[in-house]
Amino acid sequence: MSLGGLAKTKSCATPIKTAIFQHDLLKIWHTNGVFPRPAIFALAVSGGSDSMALATLCAQIEQSRDQAPALRQATFHAFIVDHVARPGSTEEAKQVEAWLHQYLGLSLPTCFCVDVCSFEKQGFTRTRILTLKWPHGTDPCLLPNFETEARRLRYRALGQACFEAQTPSLLLGHHEADETETLIMRLVEGYRGEGLRGIPTEADIANCQGIEGVHQSGGRYYTASRDQVTQPSVLSPVGEYCKPGFEYGGVKIYRPLMGYTKAALQATLEANGIPWVNDATNKDPTLSIRNAVRYLINRKVLPKALHSGQQPDSSNLKMVAGNIKTKYLQRNDQADELFQACEVILLNAKSGYLDVRIPLFPTVDLQKSDCSEDILQDRSFERAQAIRDGFLMDPSKYEWTIENKYIAARLVRHLLNIVTPRDHISLQSLEQATKAMFFSVKSPHSPHSGQSHSKVHDAFTVGDVLCRRIHAPQSRPASSSAESFRLDPEHIWRLSRQPYQSNIPEPECVVPKTDLSSATVHETTDGDVSQPELRWQLWDGRYWIKVLNSGSHDLGIRPLSQDRLVRLKARLKKLYHFRLLNHLQKTLQLHAPGTSRYTLPAVVDEKDEVLALPTLTMTFPDLKQDSRDHGEEKQKSSGSHWWPQTLSFWARYKRVMLPDSIKKGAVIALSEGKERPSGIASINAPDGQVLFGKTSHIKPGASTAPNTPA
Repeated sequence: MSLGGLAKTKSCATPIKTAIFQHDLLKIWHTNGVFPRPAIFALAVSGGSDSMALATLCAQIEQSRDQAPALRQATFHAFIVDHVARPGSTEEAKQVEAWLHQYLGLSLPTCFCVDVCSFEKQGFTRTRILTLKWPHGTDPCLLPNFETEARRLRYRALGQACFEAQTPSLLLGHHEADETETLIMRLVEGYRGEGLRGIPTEADIANCQGIEGVHQSGGRYYTASRDQVTQPSVLSPVGEYCKPGFEYGGVKIYRPLMGYTKAALQATLEANGIPWVNDATNKDPTLSIRNAVRYLINRKVLPKALHSGQQPDSSNLKMVAGNIKTKYLQRNDQADELFQACEVILLNAKSGYLDVRIPLFPTVDLQKSDCSEDILQDRSFERAQAIRDGFLMDPSKYEWTIENKYIAARLVRHLLNIVTPRDHISLQSLEQATKAMFFSVKSPHSPHSGQSHSKVHDAFTVGDVLCRRIHAPQSRPASSSAESFRLDPEHIWRLSRQPYQSNIPEPECVVPKTDLSSATVHETTDGDVSQPELRWQLWDGRYWIKVLNSGSHDLGIRPLSQDRLVRLKARLKKLYHFRLLNHLQKTLQLHAPGTSRYTLPAVVDEKDEVLALPTLTMTFPDLKQDSRDHGEEKQKSSGSHWWPQTLSFWARYKRVMLPDSIKKGAVIALSEGKERPSGIASINAPDGQVLFGKTSHIKPGASTAPNTPA
């Protein structure tokens, strides 16, 4: 480890002023989001000049009396990541922690954190060292994908630390030079078009899919009362839907130093007398592609195409990235405006399908168009930068150009993201879907001039979503909230989860036996209820589910396949549960029509028999009366809290973006209680009421009323 900031040669750059940095931070940090996002920040600190400058500026904001109103109670936590990838890294992390305590005062908890007392009792302070855990016996430096794996582990450790400290905003120290390096690396890797727009200043935390409270979830943890959230508000032109039954929020990363040079950051440290670490491995051009690119930049030997004037710097590359980013934001704004114009007929979160009426697109008539057929028929997204005419928002233009394809593809992705299990869908994969949903081309070269040259697709799959066009004419012309758009009066689109393919493993979550000895008492309106700590799991990328399994075997969450549904119905008939069977059939017909029912999550036992359908709040009792009575007597005699040999479950739909003007009643959400589960198997009372913490035994052959949402 070598120290920086103590050299005799001082930087000639100007130190960053706290007021300017505060303005830049507020510009990218949204305080008017979908929930009252508190001013509690986490800093990812490596000890280098970038992250130490970030910590210095944030500490100055916290200690300043001239704060912006949104930052008057700002609190900053520092997380130091020890990669354990080279000798001395642990000692270096401890040294950085000491600097943060000594120079910046990031040591003691502050009174602004809601649960700071509990964290103090657990030994948490505002500075923590996060040690990455590599697979046993693995030398990280010998891994061929060391950078990728280190990034994955680093982000997961930071995300988990943010959740534990209840800090929904993570600040990173990326700066101008990092963006230049990233752009050159993407050029080398073959990125084109919008892949060269640079590093975003705001984004969801990466590599944390499936971690509840971190990945696009857990907004309720960062707000005093969820009841305060009464309507969707806006993080971007498209708002998160934050009603009960839906996840929202999540940890977001912000990069407030993107407009500053490394020299300015080091000048800031020197002006404040703050030391930093110089990592010698960052200077070895043979260790990684980024190090090689950094080596070329520092020695001013970049290719001539990136030169600006006489000096070999990256100004040309920055200019290209800036132009692409501007175009990217323009297209996003136009796609968001189109999305706001869509009419959501129904979003049924119980089975995860969407009925939507979309705006009409202008058609293309090549006989009247000034554009060549070669351009109009070109489906390459990489050529979009050269097309300047045909903007969708200009009503005087009726040519379907590549620019329109970009905007339409974004709208398609907005809609698919509501249903898809995928975390990301690329625009390039949406070319045929965009064509099928939005336009038909009239070509003078077709055998029948004036007729549609392209086939109208009534059904197709893309991004694991089944898209179907449904003929649903309206008695009067459909209009949207935006005056510039007219909705399709003849058709709506139904988007649902694509049925699972037999050659692809079906999604599955394991539900281990719940340790009832770890139960904690939660006070509710019905009295104290013992409840063990349970873990939320993301199933199929769509549903967050947690299950209390007090049985003797591990359970699983799998799709309600056709075979499982047939066996479930046969079991209900055998047990004379005709009333429950009839309710099941009606519920599936209402909430899971067609093949969408085969994509529902089902809790199954060790024999693959369905015990519950969490999203439909339906349970199917196991009538082993003797074993339950025996278990009750055994636990009562031992003096411990009695849990019936059953399971309880909670379910929420994933985070989604919906138009702000969505109509009342257009969303069927999952039922959700404050302290109660969505349903409890085997303890349905005769009147259909779910009793939590109590039981009403069902006699063999007796009919039961299903659990229904309030």
